[in-house]
Amino acid sequence: MAAFLGGAMSFEEFQHTYSACYIDEEADAAFSPEEVDHYGAVHDKAEWTTQAPTAEERGYGWVTPTEFREWLTVHERQTPPGRST
Repeated sequence: MAAFLGGAMSFEEFQHTYSACYIDEEADAAFSPEEVDHYGAVHDKAEWTTQAPTAEERGYGWVTPTEFREWLTVHERQTPPGRST
């Protein structure tokens, strides 16, 4: 996430990398239910991200990669359970 938030990784690279980690079933066992919820929200939001959402898509909650980055910045300020500040 840090590479994406810092601008060193494109949204497409982030989504590919993050999705591969997120769907790793073994990783689920290592996280608490609260952590799964926190990181699951990132995965879900990324899935609703596209380069140029139409007005109709926006009505359903789609965002641009720039808006996703802004959302993720705020989301990551909320320390997930199990991760120290």
